[in-house]
Amino acid sequence: MIKNKQKLLITAAVLAVAGGVIFAAAFAALGFDISKISTQKYESNTYVISENFDSIKINTETANVVFAESDSDKCRVECAEREKMKHSVSVSGKTLVIETVNTRKWYDYIGMYFGNETVTVYLPKAAYASLAVDTDTGRVEIPKKLSFESVSVKTDTGAIGCYADVSNSIELKTDTGSIRVEKSAPKGEVKVQSSTGIIFFTDVRCGELYASSNTGNIDLKNTTAADNLTINCDTGNVRFEDCDSSEIKVQTDTGNIIGTLLSNKIFFAESAVGKVDVPKTMSGGACELVTDTGNIKIQIKK
Repeated sequence: MIKNKQKLLITAAVLAVAGGVIFAAAFAALGFDISKISTQKYESNTYVISENFDSIKINTETANVVFAESDSDKCRVECAEREKMKHSVSVSGKTLVIETVNTRKWYDYIGMYFGNETVTVYLPKAAYASLAVDTDTGRVEIPKKLSFESVSVKTDTGAIGCYADVSNSIELKTDTGSIRVEKSAPKGEVKVQSSTGIIFFTDVRCGELYASSNTGNIDLKNTTAADNLTINCDTGNVRFEDCDSSEIKVQTDTGNIIGTLLSNKIFFAESAVGKVDVPKTMSGGACELVTDTGNIKIQIKK
């Protein structure tokens, strides 16, 4: 019985090694291009838009979303997409609408997919009223040359980078991707949520700022909120560098709260087991810092 088991194990090992060798040889014959073993065909399509529009709405399932400057006075949308997951591109009521058209059957979901699906929007001007993007697994990057009154981006696993100048409000949400906001000055609310990704703010001026993360760190540099700055974090650290707000509230379970603020505050700082080191100032707005097991160390920049 034992000898039979040994023979079976040896046979299985030999077959596994042989399969690996065959796969490696076939992969080498394809020039080590992983996209060539995909069971889904990909194609590139270009859509030219001649109508004027003030807002942009994009709803795509798996494609990355990229914005670039158009070389003409017309908008051009280039889509690297799957054969049965193309995009429709049109203007409806002064809004550029880009949506996934999924014509796959149940059996099309079976197989291997190795491709780089991307929707690239070439815009003829820099300023627009609003931008709304909703994607499942794609990443979204909004360059600094653009400006919007409001921006809303939602993605499940993709990273989000918002570098554009936004005048009214920003709302960004992702489950596992990182989020970065830079050099923007919305008068209203900046609301950013990521379950496991890191959140970065750099050179942001806003009315109110709300940031939430379960396991990722939240870093703020040279960022100020005129009214309230609220941060909730489970296991990540919260770090300030030359930041400020009329009122600040930070709560984290196991992370540290450290950094520098720009003006005096009335501090309420509490940690169940960590060390607490905050200025003993008795003027300014309220600053509530609470953590269960992390340390708290805040300084006022002179």
